[in-house]
Amino acid sequence: MIPGMVTVDELLADEAIRDWLPAPTTRAPLSAMNSSAWLVASGAERYVLKISDASEEPGLQVAAWLEARGLRTGAPVHMTVRDGRLVALLRFADGRPLATSQADVEALGETLGRAHSLLVGAPVPRALQRWPWSWLDSGVIDDPDLRAAATDAINDAERLAATSTLGILHGDPAPEAFLAGRDDVALIDWGAACHGPLLYDVASARMYAGDLVLAAYRRTSPVSSDELASVPVFLAFRWAVQAWYFSTRIRRRDLTGLLSDADNDKGLADARRALLGSAS
Repeated sequence: MIPGMVTVDELLADEAIRDWLPAPTTRAPLSAMNSSAWLVASGAERYVLKISDASEEPGLQVAAWLEARGLRTGAPVHMTVRDGRLVALLRFADGRPLATSQADVEALGETLGRAHSLLVGAPVPRALQRWPWSWLDSGVIDDPDLRAAATDAINDAERLAATSTLGILHGDPAPEAFLAGRDDVALIDWGAACHGPLLYDVASARMYAGDLVLAAYRRTSPVSSDELASVPVFLAFRWAVQAWYFSTRIRRRDLTGLLSDADNDKGLADARRALLGSAS
């Protein structure tokens, strides 16, 4: 972007702030991977204003459903689609992002299990991506060895999903999506929510936080211990999704939320290392 140039998302942000909040207001940019986001202050109140692809709207509907049932999610106060972009004013969820200490990993697992338990039987928004995921195409992966490994991982997970617990997923339960407050832990960033095997979320949490997350998740989750034994299959599947994701970004030269091409290359190399044991 040319220094000093106002982006389309910034124009949408200013329009939304004028429509939804009393003056005076301030906004400061936040780091976000696939969206534009700002911390917005209006008097004593704080919000997050997020502008993203319109496909994220059903995930925010899930966040609102959960927050109404006692789990802090940074749910939307207002949202609308303008010029093909989802513009959402979210409640500010206070708290410290979890790290990878034992106590934090246990809090992460228990909070994810609690979210899954609350979502059992929840209404699935009509536009939420349902299992099996039609967008997941290993054919976009250029490297033939990695493509073959990702295809095998996808096939294994799809076979196992036939007997797995399906439901609404967070989609990307990384530690920074969990915010430890004074009395509870919030789970925010529901834009990647989808419907599928709950073990996908569990495997994602395992990828980010290690094995300790599994025992903590078991304490609060609706998934049986026998089913949790299949986490390794879905961990390979999670890495296959990462190989697909960064392959598509590299093809589009998409640097949204990143500093350089090297960040996309690293994401793909991490997936290769996990699936093939080599980054070369």
